[in-house]
Amino acid sequence: MGLHQWILSYAMDGLPRSLIAFVISLGAIATLDGAANLLLGQLGSHSPALAQLLSRPSLDIDVGFAPEVWLAVIGLTLGTLIIVISIAAQNIPKITELYMHDWTSLIYVWCLVLGGAHILYVKVLADLGLHPVGSTLLNLYGLLPLAIITALPYIFYILNSIQPESVVQQIYQRQRSFMDSLRRGQGYQPRLVRRSQAYLIAGLNQLDDLLTYVAFREPQAAIIEAMSGLLQHYIALKRDYSPYVFRLSSAVTADISFKTMFDQFEQIEQQRSFYEQKCFRLLGNAYVRFLEENEFNLASLCGSEMCAIAHAILSSGDEDLLELIVIRFNTMLRFAIKHGSRHNEARNLYNLAFHYRRFIESLVHYRHCRIAQKSVNYLRRYGNEIYQLAQQSPALYFIVDVFAAELKKILILVNEAQWDEAMQLELLEEMLRLDNPPDLSQPQNGDRPSSKSTGVRLLQMGLALFYLERQQQPLAERIVADIVEDATVLGTATFERAFLQNCARLEQAQPKFWEDTDRGNANLYYSPHIRQLPSLQFLVHCALAKLSAVPPLESTP
Repeated sequence: MGLHQWILSYAMDGLPRSLIAFVISLGAIATLDGAANLLLGQLGSHSPALAQLLSRPSLDIDVGFAPEVWLAVIGLTLGTLIIVISIAAQNIPKITELYMHDWTSLIYVWCLVLGGAHILYVKVLADLGLHPVGSTLLNLYGLLPLAIITALPYIFYILNSIQPESVVQQIYQRQRSFMDSLRRGQGYQPRLVRRSQAYLIAGLNQLDDLLTYVAFREPQAAIIEAMSGLLQHYIALKRDYSPYVFRLSSAVTADISFKTMFDQFEQIEQQRSFYEQKCFRLLGNAYVRFLEENEFNLASLCGSEMCAIAHAILSSGDEDLLELIVIRFNTMLRFAIKHGSRHNEARNLYNLAFHYRRFIESLVHYRHCRIAQKSVNYLRRYGNEIYQLAQQSPALYFIVDVFAAELKKILILVNEAQWDEAMQLELLEEMLRLDNPPDLSQPQNGDRPSSKSTGVRLLQMGLALFYLERQQQPLAERIVADIVEDATVLGTATFERAFLQNCARLEQAQPKFWEDTDRGNANLYYSPHIRQLPSLQFLVHCALAKLSAVPPLESTP
């Protein structure tokens, strides 16, 4: 095992860092002491006058006061350090462990202590009748002034380093550096697997513990971004890692996040996804916590970071991880639906639908047709479930419109990307099945089932206008056929009146809404293609005439 791997092995455990810092500090002071005496000796050999001056008894320097000064400097520095770390440990978990991994602090404190020991060494030699002028000058005019000058900046350094944002940044940088070190060389030793996995898992656990203790939003946001950034960096590097790194060890199987995943250990090892699974679970837990605490912005940040992770996965081309990210989005949507139906709260679903749509758009850009189709299907299924739950939680009715708007944007992007028309029809069918769950398709208590909600119909009509604008007649006619089906429920006269009202709403809709939301004030129902309304009306009237076997209404084609 090479020197680098030996140091890496022990650095992961964190135990010998203080000893290593002691050896480095002792070597530095001993080297300076020897260099000072050697330099004076060399100068004395070239200058007899200087040699005679140095040998004079009157040159003896009083060092009796120096130990007391050193003791005061050491007491001030270490006392402040202990107090600061003790107070910080009450709100920041494992802050002492972080301090014990900080090379700057360890080396500085050891240099301070050894500087005090050095003056005792000088005083003992002086009491024995020896006069180490070089050592005396080094300590009194070098080490001691330097210790006094740097004591206050070091205290400021410690105060700054225990801030939550600084702690997060320290953990993030160390984890990134460790990830980079894992890809050095192909001869990585299998027996280092447990230590490397333990170090990676420990970094995520530290961030998760910190997230639990920190009460302010800014550091909480920094922790979520750090978790996401580490996972993205790991995904970018993992192709360069030795296969041994992904063999599950006790460091993974014994972790609390994997206690209930025993049956999936083999699959996790084959997919090489232990780190991703750990990070996904922590982000999922954080998302649920933010939902329960009504931290809408932080909950939305979790969805945003999941989109960023998805981009990293798509860039890496890892199909297994792509399936995992779909599952994670669906799981987050399940949590949001449960919270929304329980509290009659739509805002989290409103934001998460936006992030889910961004993820599907990324799939479209990378031409992952199969996974994009599955994701659209999942989005439609959850939309239908929300439609059912909205009967008890009316605030969720708007979310059905939001899902329809997101599906509309996806279909527009797919059409602009010139996907196969058959695939576009399949995706269009998913949108047309929105707010039409099977459980509500049959009459209840002798009443007729209701038609599509007005908002969903408006969005479908806006999509039809887009297709007509791009001369996609078959796709527009499929929407028209679905719209006309409402006539069998409402009756022809009521349907015509409702349809004309929707046309009027589309004509009057403005690009901007008069109130602000988390997405700004964009109007979901606005369509820039209203000049195609006469063509849409003509198609609807023709389809209605065929359905009712009566002449079509007059309209301008």
